[in-house]
Amino acid sequence: MRKFKLNYQYDNDDSCPATYESADSIKIGDAIRVDNGMWHGVTDIRILKRDIQLTLSKSSQSETEAKLVMKQLISG
Repeated sequence: MRKFKLNYQYDNDDSCPATYESADSIKIGDAIRVDNGMWHGVTDIRILKRDIQLTLSKSSQSETEAKLVMKQLISG
């Protein structure tokens, strides 16, 4: 399993986990479900000195909704 740091672009609060673990590969445009049960679209992936950071879009209730919200925010 790989551990990722999470950077919330829009709605970060105390309930949002700081990390995410996955055995699957993750790419920009994917939707992930974090430990608080919310879905987020992955808008950016950065390689840091010791970690990999995922930048996440607004939270959503489902995978499909997360991808749609992310596309809407990117297109402006």
